[in-house]
Amino acid sequence: MVPEDVVARVATTLETSTNRARRLVRTALPAGFVLQVSGRARVVLVEGPTDVAVLGVLLGGRVPVVAAGGKHLLPLAAALAGALGTAVDVVLDGDDGPGAGHRARQDSLRVRAELTGVPVHVLPGDLETCLARWPAFVRALPRGLTKDAGAYARAAAAALPEGAPPVLGPLVADLLSR
Repeated sequence: MVPEDVVARVATTLETSTNRARRLVRTALPAGFVLQVSGRARVVLVEGPTDVAVLGVLLGGRVPVVAAGGKHLLPLAAALAGALGTAVDVVLDGDDGPGAGHRARQDSLRVRAELTGVPVHVLPGDLETCLARWPAFVRALPRGLTKDAGAYARAAAAALPEGAPPVLGPLVADLLSR
């Protein structure tokens, strides 16, 4: 159960009613989200489980990586984590690559605009675009880029000794330097 003062801070951050904030906090985020961010000094919020799998390995457990349950929930997740006293970095897909649709690009822009007051790191394209540029990771995947969190974590762990991923390496360095 999230305390009412926390719900009120979420409502203020999201510029919505307390009733709406209470409902969103209780029903919209993944099960266990509050437990994953409560009492932490800092977390990295991401869209989903494959992001958690890869960034968790790349950050080596030094900063917890927590999934919001989708891009559209990142503003709520950031507001709740902040209201609980947890510093937040957000990593999201830019969805600006040639394969991304207009709606995905618009959603990314909207979410970025809603994420005020927190550091936002935008991936070029999406996670799979970034991973496709990491040859050691691609070699370590038995079935290709299939959105399988377990396979992604194993491939990232296997590929890491060969060096940081070309696109994600600078992001990881930035996240670890904060």
